[in-house]
Amino acid sequence: MEVTVRARRCTRRASGGPWSSGPTRVIWPMTEIETLVPAADPAVERLALVLHDSFVAYHDAYLEVTHRAANRFLNREWDEHQDDNTERLGLHKNGVWSAVDATRLILSDDAETARRQWIDARRRYVALVGGRMDFELAETFYNSVTRRLFEVVGLDIGLEFLWLGPTALPADDGTRGEYRNFPVDESLSESVRQILEHSPLASQFGDIERDVERVATEIQAELDEIWDGYIDSIDILRPVFYRNKGAYLVGRLRWLNRVNPVILPVAVTSDGSVRVDAVLLTELSASRLFGYTRSYFHVLCRRPAAVVAFLKSLLPVKPVAELYTSIGYSAHGKTNLFRALYRHMEHSNTRFERARGARGMVMAVFTLPSFDVVFKLIKDRFPPSKRTTPEDVQRRYKLVFDRDKVGRLVDAQEFTNLSFDRDRFDEDLIEELQADCQRSVTVTEDEVILHHVYTERRLYPLDLYLREMAPDRAREAAIDYGNAIKDLASANIFPGDLFPKNFGVSRHGVVVFYDYDELALLSEVNFRTMPVSQSYEDEMLDQPWFPVEPNDVFPEEFRTYLRSPRVVGEVFDEVHPEICTVEFWQEMKDRHQGGERPDFFPYPQQYRFPED
Repeated sequence: MEVTVRARRCTRRASGGPWSSGPTRVIWPMTEIETLVPAADPAVERLALVLHDSFVAYHDAYLEVTHRAANRFLNREWDEHQDDNTERLGLHKNGVWSAVDATRLILSDDAETARRQWIDARRRYVALVGGRMDFELAETFYNSVTRRLFEVVGLDIGLEFLWLGPTALPADDGTRGEYRNFPVDESLSESVRQILEHSPLASQFGDIERDVERVATEIQAELDEIWDGYIDSIDILRPVFYRNKGAYLVGRLRWLNRVNPVILPVAVTSDGSVRVDAVLLTELSASRLFGYTRSYFHVLCRRPAAVVAFLKSLLPVKPVAELYTSIGYSAHGKTNLFRALYRHMEHSNTRFERARGARGMVMAVFTLPSFDVVFKLIKDRFPPSKRTTPEDVQRRYKLVFDRDKVGRLVDAQEFTNLSFDRDRFDEDLIEELQADCQRSVTVTEDEVILHHVYTERRLYPLDLYLREMAPDRAREAAIDYGNAIKDLASANIFPGDLFPKNFGVSRHGVVVFYDYDELALLSEVNFRTMPVSQSYEDEMLDQPWFPVEPNDVFPEEFRTYLRSPRVVGEVFDEVHPEICTVEFWQEMKDRHQGGERPDFFPYPQQYRFPED
């Protein structure tokens, strides 16, 4: 029987946005599927099936790795969990390139015919994946294949799934789907008990009575503070969120139309039992847990959009892109960031300009003032003092992407072939990009094409923060600056360039590192004591009078640039003097080489319950 596929057709007038001039453009979101038509071209059916099967294979592999997280946690297999992280991060790219290779063998050699085949295959693909609860991930997978196969620059509305209008996250009433609702009738403790006993970790609690009492006491104290003690119910997401050495039960308190986060971090003890380690009850605590300076969670969920909708109710300020990324779907997080940027540009008239802070020697950094992201391009040439190459810089960004960020490294997203109207760029920025970044940028009369670019959340540059803030806040930042260096060292990371200009301050006041062009593992660095000169003439030489290898670092030299502004020198002398010693760095290096894996808690130490 011959049947048809239909999709609602939308038009968008290209004006005032990323496309400031030009004809009406047609967008096909392919959301309203009726039935399936047998393809006139057999290649179309094969293309759709290959795309579908490639996506399913990728996502099945993703879920298989994610499924391991529970046993990794209970068995305290921390190194294996890190290996799983690395494996999972590569699955999407590998799956996409596999699909590119397979579909390239099917497509016609004629460019016009191949384009028509692909457009028809997209309609078939919609019919195959349209009923899935992770349909949005299937769209992103398709677009990733499309952009690589057809080398798309900017947006290709004919080939890609593209929707820049409003989107709705799914609603869930708690009777089915991704969370459970626990009414609080008379006893808060009984509701907490039900939550723990219905969690996937229920059989592993070593002392559930103790945990119930602790959790109920903390929740009641918060309720007395915010809602005069009232509460209707508690919603808890069904899947457990696993990351590094922790597991998390994520939920919300409810009273009338109000919600408040309630998150229970769970720790595993040496005997294999688990216990509630803390109770997180503020939006700030939840935001830090799901922040862009943390590794991604391992979460087994049937409907990712429903989990994101739940998290969005707890974190209304946090972008949907970051929430998808935080639960492991970084590729779809990029899709949401990309769409949010283009949608924002349609409804704003701000222009790209140089980012605040010192100009980098390796990267050109710019921003859209009204959009909370910076764009970083690798320059064509580096000064001789920078003993690195563009390939080395890309390798270091990949290293950060793969590793635990311990709350001190900013997550960076990598994009290719983005296109924007030239009139959305300041002319001095255009001049800088043309002079320094010709390998990464093409500037035409009408557009600016970014061939390779990294995006990061925009932060307050630490060097500016220390100069511009009140003395008490500057001192707090200087103290956390030292804490950030120590945390990175504990995580086997040497920032390379410790100048304040390479660090930033988040909106929560946390100091993080964001300049990765000299970043290295401690195991790659040789920390040395500065030799004692034999003469005054030795000290006056422009170059070292003793042999120095490329990976040699002399921590004593840190004192020369960890003194400005003055508050930094005062704080480091008082609070962090060990950072400028060989002994500190060598001890950290020895610990890692000895297999030590320190704990990094995404919440303050004082929030933790006693272990006994």
